[in-house]
Amino acid sequence: MLVINAFLHFYLRLAGKGPAMKTTLSEIDWTNLHTFLQVARNGSAVAAAERMKVDVTTVRRRLAQLQASLGLPLFFKSGRLLQLTQEGERIHSIISQMADLSRGISRDATDAARDIVGVVRISTMEGFGSFFLASKLGEFIERFPHLAVELVASQTILNLSEREADLSLNMVRPKHGRLVVRRAGRFGVGLYGSPAYLEKAGTPSERSDLNNHDFITYVDELISVPHVRWLPDVIDQPRTRLTCTSLVAQFSAAEAGAGLAMIPHFMAHGKHGLVRVLSSDINLIRDWWLVIHQDLQNVPRIRAAVDFIIETMHRNQSVLMGHETGDSLTVAEASGEARKLSQ
Repeated sequence: MLVINAFLHFYLRLAGKGPAMKTTLSEIDWTNLHTFLQVARNGSAVAAAERMKVDVTTVRRRLAQLQASLGLPLFFKSGRLLQLTQEGERIHSIISQMADLSRGISRDATDAARDIVGVVRISTMEGFGSFFLASKLGEFIERFPHLAVELVASQTILNLSEREADLSLNMVRPKHGRLVVRRAGRFGVGLYGSPAYLEKAGTPSERSDLNNHDFITYVDELISVPHVRWLPDVIDQPRTRLTCTSLVAQFSAAEAGAGLAMIPHFMAHGKHGLVRVLSSDINLIRDWWLVIHQDLQNVPRIRAAVDFIIETMHRNQSVLMGHETGDSLTVAEASGEARKLSQ
């Protein structure tokens, strides 16, 4: 509306009519301008009202408001018809140009939306972004060559209401805001340790054995997402020797033999540096929630990203849940693989 008013003010000044305006530009309503166009095109308030499907008194009221705002007579009566005054002709020319520009902008926006182009910023948790999603996005950008992706893998959740990201994939289901939320999938978390650590400390055969082991976990008071407090579900009083704010750091520490750690299966999948412990007993299940702002739910590039993520998570559900054959190695097998890699 401000753009329309600015254009109108500019043209009126060129026409020498700017100073005659009796009200501020913000008080000129585009609805009144549209009504003016319809009356000019149809020749009467009655015909314009029928065309716009409104009451004729509404049309007359809008015309009166517009003429009062501009301080200009726009029509004169010629029999039963309304004819444009000289000032009305000038205004009609200006508003017709603005209407054409408005339609052009709408067409350009629609055409751009139909083409899946632009940038999609995806926010997700550090471990999931680094160990799972990043390796899948190559397929996405190959499928949509005019799209670019910004992957924000972080320990904190970005604010979609502030447009810090286009879509979010995390463990927290928001309950407030103009957001569209759906469950994208599930994942499992298990207890893992390195072959070297298990050879030194022994492999637990039951939960009570965990009291004799060292654990790696989060710095509790610095946890920003409560859903990652996995260890208390496994052992009440773990012997914690190393805490990290980063899940990736915990993974690296466990792989280096610093102790046992609760690790999502998708991070340990295909990694010979970690062995799953008590797999039949310890398997926590968590949800992934996919969140987008309501204003973006029908934008083609966002829909493409949402559909791809849902499809990818469904296709890799066995990896996410830790069900895939060969996902876990025995201590002896893992030690053998580690020796091969070091040779």
